[in-house]
Amino acid sequence: MPRQTKPLRTHHRVPQQIDLFAGGQRATGGMPAWSGLPTQAQAVLIELMTRLILDHAEKSRPGSMTGDAGHDL
Repeated sequence: MPRQTKPLRTHHRVPQQIDLFAGGQRATGGMPAWSGLPTQAQAVLIELMTRLILDHAEKSRPGSMTGDAGHDL
């Protein structure tokens, strides 16, 4: 006699968008609020995120060369 199995249930989690610039000192998952970070840390993070976005855009562009040749920062 064949064994009957239950159908697998898939749970879809809705992705959460973190608002870095929301007012207040509320933290999400142990993460400090953006306004609670020192100004120098904010500047470094902005620079790193900008570099990450530009690198991703460069690699996503059809026919692009994967180097830093196109970045004027």
